Amino acid sequence: MMRDEKVQKWLHFEKELSGWLSSHSTEEVHFRNPNQAIIGFPSNGFRSDGMLTDGKTLLAIEVEARQMHPDTNVGKYWLLMEKFPKYNKVILFHIFTPAFNSYEWRMKLAGFYAEKMAAVFPFQYHLRDIRSEIDYEGALGKLKIEIQTVIGHEFNKSTLEII
Repeated sequence: MMRDEKVQKWLHFEKELSGWLSSHSTEEVHFRNPNQAIIGFPSNGFRSDGMLTDGKTLLAIEVEARQMHPDTNVGKYWLLMEKFPKYNKVILFHIFTPAFNSYEWRMKLAGFYAEKMAAVFPFQYHLRDIRSEIDYEGALGKLKIEIQTVIGHEFNKSTLEII
């Protein structure tokens, strides 16, 4: 099987994970999809692949499939907290899929940014490197469980709603 065939399904991972994240939206916890600016930025500002916020905590996902510069997917939260401070805490799940096709130093730079950011403001960085994963459904399920646990803790939502 050629690389293109092997990774094609992973190009949908972002959409599936974001769609699932949207199911956690409530009157108090707001969701934004990849076509909407992160709450806190101007409407033409940066986007995430999906986010939830109660106005105090921001939980975002960034799924790397086609992005050549994943480090900007971390750095934009630094800009958010520096120039548009709104949140007491930012939690970022940064997921590198088998479809990620930039060189590994981009992932290292993203981690470096996250380390520096955590020293300046409450920033939790969850790097998930699933580039060698073969089981799409299994990887998606594991991430849902992990993110659901954080949602339950941060937004007082039941961890029994994994779907």
